[in-house]
Amino acid sequence: MEFDHGPSLVEAAPFIALFREQIVVVKLGSELLDRIPELERILPQIAVLCRAGLRPLVVHGGGKQIDEACRQRGLTPRKIGGRRITSPDVMSVVLDEVGGRLNRTIVRGLRAQDVPARGYSDGLSGAVRCGRRPPSTVDGKKIDWGEVGEVAAVQTGLLLGDEQAPWSVPVLPSLGSLPDGSPVNVSPDTVAARVAVSLRARKLVLMAGVAGVMADEDAASPISELTVSHTRELIEQGTISGGMRAKVETGLGAIADGVPRVHVISGLEPATLLREIFTEKGCGTLIVGDGG
Repeated sequence: MEFDHGPSLVEAAPFIALFREQIVVVKLGSELLDRIPELERILPQIAVLCRAGLRPLVVHGGGKQIDEACRQRGLTPRKIGGRRITSPDVMSVVLDEVGGRLNRTIVRGLRAQDVPARGYSDGLSGAVRCGRRPPSTVDGKKIDWGEVGEVAAVQTGLLLGDEQAPWSVPVLPSLGSLPDGSPVNVSPDTVAARVAVSLRARKLVLMAGVAGVMADEDAASPISELTVSHTRELIEQGTISGGMRAKVETGLGAIADGVPRVHVISGLEPATLLREIFTEKGCGTLIVGDGG
């Protein structure tokens, strides 16, 4: 089978002109960080975005890696409704895995592509300011989430850098800081969405291990384009559920706050990022406002 190198220059040229100098936030799911082959497919595509004049910003989590590292340290991962309870011991794992090892791996990979990249090896950029998530009641039980934050503000100046200098790709781990400087764990989808809103990004791309939003479990390909209203209908019908529902609802929130386009695409196949951004058809699911 011939390797997919992505769209031709003729096909991509109109989109390169359209999105030049525009910020594109790309969130990488933890399933894409397990093995080097996935990153070796994705990072060169981010390099192409830079060379085409776009301004990508990468946000990453590390849920699967946190679970594995917790088990290695004798800690039992605890989640309620998909949300992690983050004890001080687990927070130490999050800092080591997400803020440390994974962040350094992505930054090194981009720099190997001759792309200037800014990482945050201590786990904190200072850009994502948070309040602590308050305890909540789930199924009649009071849950203390521990070291978990809710994004209160994004300090955009810390991400944009010098406007006169060449773009250096920020690589943000899914962490934030409390007013006293303490680190907290934050949902990577939430970080990506809030950063996209604050930077007035042209696109928010959620890269995961799935091709996009499927009409049903037997569908051969994802739904190519959805409006906000249609998306909400699919949620109400139960077609969009589970982890995809949480991801899509985060995207809907970003659209409501001004991000024009949200993309849900696979990061497991070659050239998906380039095909989604630089072709008319795309390859995943594009979600837009009801006005188009």
